[in-house]
Amino acid sequence: MTDAASSTPSESAPNALDEDGRKHGHWQEHFADGRVSAEGSYEHGVQQGPWRYWYRNGQLKAAGNRLEDTLDGHWRWWREDGGPLQEGAFVRNEQHGEWRRWHATGELLDEGEYHLGRKIGMWRSYHPDGSLKQERSHQPRH
Repeated sequence: MTDAASSTPSESAPNALDEDGRKHGHWQEHFADGRVSAEGSYEHGVQQGPWRYWYRNGQLKAAGNRLEDTLDGHWRWWREDGGPLQEGAFVRNEQHGEWRRWHATGELLDEGEYHLGRKIGMWRSYHPDGSLKQERSHQPRH
């Protein structure tokens, strides 16, 4: 597995199966040309812990935590050229907490907060030059 500071896959992965034939332990998935497309861990067929995904060009695409096959915890995505795309947290596949997205130029596109998949509070969106485009308040639903 890669360490937190590395964007490159580890050199070896056993890709082992448990006694029931389910993926278990450190695992790598590959593009048709053999390059690593994803790397993480399974516990008896279920994705668990840190996972990383790559574009075909070797650029890191996404990194975050899995809990029982769901996105859970902080996740980051990058564009194929390495620029930031978006980042935020999940609770079992639902966006939760602060989120940010970026324009292709690298300038912030928007930012705000989610509560279990719903936008709440003040959301701000920005023009590609970084100037404020809009502020909008989202009320939580009960």
